[in-house]
Amino acid sequence: MTANAVKARAAEAAKPCIQGRVMIALLAAGESRRFGGVKLAQSLTNDESVRDAFIANDLASASSEPKPTESKQPEAKSEASPSPTTLIGHQYGVLSEVASRLGASLCVITGAHHETVASCLPPSATLLHNPDWQGGLGHSIAAAASEARARRAETLLIALGDQLLLGIDDYLGLFRARARADTRVCAYYELTLGAPALFHFEDFEALSTLSGDRGAKALLSQRYQEGSLIAMAMDDARVDIDTRSQLSAYLARSKAGA
Repeated sequence: MTANAVKARAAEAAKPCIQGRVMIALLAAGESRRFGGVKLAQSLTNDESVRDAFIANDLASASSEPKPTESKQPEAKSEASPSPTTLIGHQYGVLSEVASRLGASLCVITGAHHETVASCLPPSATLLHNPDWQGGLGHSIAAAASEARARRAETLLIALGDQLLLGIDDYLGLFRARARADTRVCAYYELTLGAPALFHFEDFEALSTLSGDRGAKALLSQRYQEGSLIAMAMDDARVDIDTRSQLSAYLARSKAGA
C-alpha cells in the first residue's frame, strides 16, 4: 500500500460517522441548588469587578425567576456594558461549532431558570422548556428524546451544560469512534459510563420514559452489555461545576494557565 493510500485511509477513518439527521441536546434545566444561584449564567471572566457584579445580580435574580409563560424578551444590553462569557454561553458556543461541522441541529433544554439561561444565549438559539425539570435529569433527557423523535433524528447527542473542559474534538470524537450510526458511544471516566453520549433512534422510546437524577446510566449500561455501545475514555468529562468553590478553582486554574 502506498503512503498516499495509507494517508487516505487514515483520513477516512478520522471522519465522523454521520447517517441521517443528528440532533444535539444541551441540558440546562437544573435548579443549581448546591451552587446557590443560577450556575449556568455565571461569568467565566477573570475580571473580578465584572464577575462580582455579575454574581450579585445572579443572587438577586435567582429567587425571582419568572415562569416561561410569564416572561418577556430580555432587554437588549448596552454595547458599553460588560458582557462576560457565561458557562452556558461557552458550552453553547462549543456545541454550535460541533453542530455546524456535522450539519446537526442544536436544542437547549431549559427548566428552572429558563429566562436567565435564555438571556445568556443568542436570539437564534432554539430553546425547549422542560416543565418537569424538578423531576431530575431524566426528565430533561426524556424531553430531548421526544424532540429528537419529532424531528425524525437518527442520532441524539446528549451534552451537559457544565462540563467546561470538553472541547469540539471531544464531541466529534464520539462520532469518529463509531463505524455505524446504530452504535452508541458515551464518555467513560472514573469507572462509570456517562455524558456526553450518543444515542440511536431505537433508544428514543426508552429515553422518553426516563425520570429521576440518574439519567440514562441504566440504559448506557444495558447497551454496553449488549455490545452495542462503545465506552470512550474521556477524563475531562469528570470535571463539572456544582459549587461556587469549584467555579473559583476552575477560574484560578484558567488564570494561572493564561
